[in-house]
Amino acid sequence: MKLATRHEDDFGLLVAAATVYDARSAREVRNLLRTSGVRATTGRVRIHRWRNLRDSFKILVFPEDAVRAYDVLSRHTT
Repeated sequence: MKLATRHEDDFGLLVAAATVYDARSAREVRNLLRTSGVRATTGRVRIHRWRNLRDSFKILVFPEDAVRAYDVLSRHTT
């Protein structure tokens, strides 16, 4: 019997609303969404950029909150 392997960017039912490259930014974006009533959490992902491994952080939301998250983030970015 073969066990299923979890892919590193598989977050189950959650979808990525944003990607940032440091933990502080991840907390700020997550808190902005939460303050706006969007359920949000973060997940760490290793990415390959320019031949280097680097951490990135996905801000994750439920699919039914994705449009609202996009609206909130659009209003707070330039």
